[in-house]
Amino acid sequence: MKEIVIVASAQYDKSRLMGSEIDSFKEVVKMNRFVTGPYEKHLGSKCTMWVCNRKLILGATPFGYLYHDQWESKKRQHPELKKCLMVTYIKTKEELKKLSEGTERDEFLEVADTVDVYWYLNKRWQELITPGSGSNMKKPSTGILTILYFTTLYDVVHLYNFDHGATVHYWGNLGKADQPMAAVHDWSFDKRVIDELVNEGRIVYL
Repeated sequence: MKEIVIVASAQYDKSRLMGSEIDSFKEVVKMNRFVTGPYEKHLGSKCTMWVCNRKLILGATPFGYLYHDQWESKKRQHPELKKCLMVTYIKTKEELKKLSEGTERDEFLEVADTVDVYWYLNKRWQELITPGSGSNMKKPSTGILTILYFTTLYDVVHLYNFDHGATVHYWGNLGKADQPMAAVHDWSFDKRVIDELVNEGRIVYL
């Protein structure tokens, strides 16, 4: 059994029935406001780990406290679901500690330690995008943070349905939050970093 696949929320290729292959992985990660039905044939019915950004957990969005509002329904829909992982950009161990203390009473909620991931991305930004300027990178996307976080835990990470902000989310276009291309992220930077890891054999696209 292959270990881990991360399934993103782009417009999927309707000619590819990837559900069974995705569900064959031991760990299936889905992100933010993912929807399962009626997309099982294409994106799988399995979710063992739900990744949410900081705002969707702490409630600073029009969607409210997504994790707190939807955990029980997600768990009923996915009995294999083990936890929700907060993945956000964290610059210091002190910030990580503060976020973790705010969630430690919830046995199903965990904060990913992305401190090293953040500074790795910042270093690559200065090397690839702004050489010599010393300027810090734009806000990193949940996707790139999630991918790099799991490459610290697994030898190989499989990806499906990532298109680096080119399309709206597969469940429709319900507003600006469903338009990744309108976000402040630099999607071309994400792709360059991922392509490096593909060339190293650390990431495999399905």
